[in-house]
Amino acid sequence: MAPVRYHFVLWPLILIGVSSLVPPGRGLDISKVTLDTAFYSLFGCARDLNVPEDLIQLYKERIFPDDQLTCCVFRCFGMRLGIYDDVKGFDVDKQYERVKDRLSVDEDTYKRGVKNCIRNVLRGRTLNNCEKAYLILNQCQDAGELK
Repeated sequence: MAPVRYHFVLWPLILIGVSSLVPPGRGLDISKVTLDTAFYSLFGCARDLNVPEDLIQLYKERIFPDDQLTCCVFRCFGMRLGIYDDVKGFDVDKQYERVKDRLSVDEDTYKRGVKNCIRNVLRGRTLNNCEKAYLILNQCQDAGELK
C-alpha cells in the first residue's frame, strides 16, 4: 500500500489506466468521476450486467427506473458494498456504520426507521431477489434521516 501522501498521485493514474481500457465513446466520463466507492460499485455493477448506454446516462443523473435490469444493478450494488444479501436482507448495522457521520438522528431512531421502511415496502408483495434489493436500497437505506 502506498503511503497516504502518495494517494493523490495514485488515484488519477488508476483512473487514467482504467479509462484507457474502455473503448472511446463508451464508459465513464472521468471529468465527472469522484472517489466515492459507491460510485465505482454502482457503475461496476452496471458494466458487469451489460447495462445499455441510455440507462447508464440516467444513472449518471441519479435517475433509477423501476425496471428489472436496474433492480439487478441495485442488488449487485448492495452486495458489493456488503450491506445487502439475498438470505439475510439489508444489514442495517453495516449501513449505520457507513452513514453515521451524516445522520441527524441517533442510532436507535435511524435503525428503527430503516427497519420500519423495509417492513412497509415488502409487506404483501411477492418479489424476486433483484426487486426486493431495489426497493430496500432505493427507498429505505436513508429512511433514518440523513442530514
